[in-house]
Amino acid sequence: MSQSYLEIAQQGKNSWWRHLLATLLILFFWLIIGTSVTSIAVVFFLVQRGLNLTDLSVEQVNAFLKSSSVESFITLNIPSIFFAIGIFLAVKLLHKRKFNSLISASGTINYQRILAGFGVWFLMLIVLLAVSLIFDAKSYEFTFNPLQWLPLLISALILTPIQTSSEELFFRGYLLQALSHITRNRLALIFVTSILFMLPHLFNPEMQRGAWMALFYFGFGALTALITLKDNRLELALGVHAANNLSFLFVTTKDSVLSVPAMWTAKDTGDPRVDVAVFLLQSAIFYYVFFGRRKKVSQAILDKTEKIKLG
Repeated sequence: MSQSYLEIAQQGKNSWWRHLLATLLILFFWLIIGTSVTSIAVVFFLVQRGLNLTDLSVEQVNAFLKSSSVESFITLNIPSIFFAIGIFLAVKLLHKRKFNSLISASGTINYQRILAGFGVWFLMLIVLLAVSLIFDAKSYEFTFNPLQWLPLLISALILTPIQTSSEELFFRGYLLQALSHITRNRLALIFVTSILFMLPHLFNPEMQRGAWMALFYFGFGALTALITLKDNRLELALGVHAANNLSFLFVTTKDSVLSVPAMWTAKDTGDPRVDVAVFLLQSAIFYYVFFGRRKKVSQAILDKTEKIKLG
């Protein structure tokens, strides 16, 4: 019988102080080093725009970070790089185990599974966008600028998978496995890791829409934790999260945490209750595709992605 995803936590060294120190190390790299390097990047880009360091103000920094530019997008993604580095060092140096053990018990990565999760979730997002543009076109402003969008596309394809993967490796990888030392109750693990995933997102500008946005973030964390435990691997969650976040290439909102030059900008953020309802429907469809009729539907998708990979 193959080892379960939670049993991977038994590998390496697992003293309680190692988990505490590892968590502090990860947070230090993510929040302290990442923020420090981000500050340096902000200064660099502002100087490149002709501003003098002596004239630099908090207002100018905030304006830059909220600006719809590739430079601000790159800057805001810098902490995620150090987030990933912190996770790697914590697992390798403190727990003395393979980094890939956060992904699967075998230590291997099934890229076919990542592509399948990405493809199904991304397809649903594109269909929803197309329906919205057809039936509610007045709510969107066409803001496509190829000179800005193409550099954004390149930057996003590099940085967004790092950002989403670092979150999955920490919340659905490291924390999910670490908490299994306390309890093996899957509902409890899903609930706790989803709360922890929701907390840092409460500082996002979208939270001004109300508490329903908090429920959305909790729900997204619950979905990715559920499919990770169900699939006994992390790849599907990696694919879903990357697909979800890359949707900003096509449409963004004015209150988005990442202000980017997308193809369309929504004039109105809409009703967050509708967003949550649509998300739940997406989640149900996704779960059915991969686990409802596993041998038929998901295998067909995996066969398709294998053909794409082979050429």
